[in-house]
Amino acid sequence: MVQRFSLAMVLLLAAVVASAQITRTGWDEPVAGSLLSVVFQERVSPQEIFARGIELFEQYERPLPEYGADVYRIIFWSADFDGTPIHAHALLVIPVANTPISAPVLAFGSGTSGLGNHCAPSLEMPRFERLGWYKENMLDYAGQGIIAVFPDYIGFNNVKIPQRYFSKMAEGHVMLDSLRAARTVASSPRTIVRTRTTPAAEDFTAGYSQGGHAALAAADIRPDYAPEINLIGAIGFGATNSIEALWRDAGFYPPSIIYTFMQMYGRALVRPEQILQPQWLENLEYQVMSECVFTFQFTYPHNVRGLFTERFYNALMARRLDVEFPEIKRLLDENETGLTGHGLPVLMIQGNQDIIATNASQREFVQRLRASGSDVIYIEMDNVRHRQTRPAGFAESVRFIRNLMGN
Repeated sequence: MVQRFSLAMVLLLAAVVASAQITRTGWDEPVAGSLLSVVFQERVSPQEIFARGIELFEQYERPLPEYGADVYRIIFWSADFDGTPIHAHALLVIPVANTPISAPVLAFGSGTSGLGNHCAPSLEMPRFERLGWYKENMLDYAGQGIIAVFPDYIGFNNVKIPQRYFSKMAEGHVMLDSLRAARTVASSPRTIVRTRTTPAAEDFTAGYSQGGHAALAAADIRPDYAPEINLIGAIGFGATNSIEALWRDAGFYPPSIIYTFMQMYGRALVRPEQILQPQWLENLEYQVMSECVFTFQFTYPHNVRGLFTERFYNALMARRLDVEFPEIKRLLDENETGLTGHGLPVLMIQGNQDIIATNASQREFVQRLRASGSDVIYIEMDNVRHRQTRPAGFAESVRFIRNLMGN
């Protein structure tokens, strides 16, 4: 398909390119977390941060922004689920202060958006198709004196592979490598002079829904993959750390996970015909690769009884996958996150009206997380649905970060 641009659009693009601050390094050196490209996008005042976030936060508690922010687009080296070097993209937002400050670095993972490149969270235009007002969310963290990096998951911005949806290793890699890349940009003398912000020693991970899975994936693999990262806490908003629990609770998401795992592990291990009813098989690839979250929620049933084969449904609900579908059970367990005994303090924000990550499943996971050695603050918020957990829990997340920082 040929894209046609008006003269005004061409001039606008040329102006953006001409004014952008661009550096490129390391294209031939695939060192995890090393920078490939840094593009300065804009400076945003505290007043603009507040105005941009109004539609995200709605009626929920929101501390006033204390700082402005500089916004960058970065590309850096990371690793696929199997360790293969791969490029990753992220939004980086750094507080701009009037007097020097020290700021922790937060990597934030998005919720489900889809598998195809056109579903990448970085492409979100929330006034047309809302994924989560993620840029505005990151600006508000910067407004509270927190450096925020928001990576696209592995597979986005890549024509060869789909997003590695709910892959523990791919998500953990990109979250940790985004922290490495963010620190490189934020700690450069030029950036410190521009922003009067110096990165503190402490790092955090956080995320909404799938992003909560990613936040704890980073905690799980950090000791071996990025031991230099000083990760001191993790946050989940409506987090979906147990894939098996998600498959019991919500039928929207399993087809995309099944397709992704089939691409990663092969049809010898992942056989969709054993899992999905026939009507969902014929167009599986087309549906999951073409539709983003705001449409595939109308394609697949929420009630999983209408999605899975009778045998798989019965085994799933009776918790007998280990007996009847041991290969699938092994993959689901391998990609569960948070339970390796990392010992990090964790904040879990849950809405009591959440039908995606249900209260029963979240309470069960929190018990397991505590048993694994983590101090968990678990908050259930009244009259809060799944997508509202981020704005409803934002103030709590800032307090959690500041408390662990000793502020």
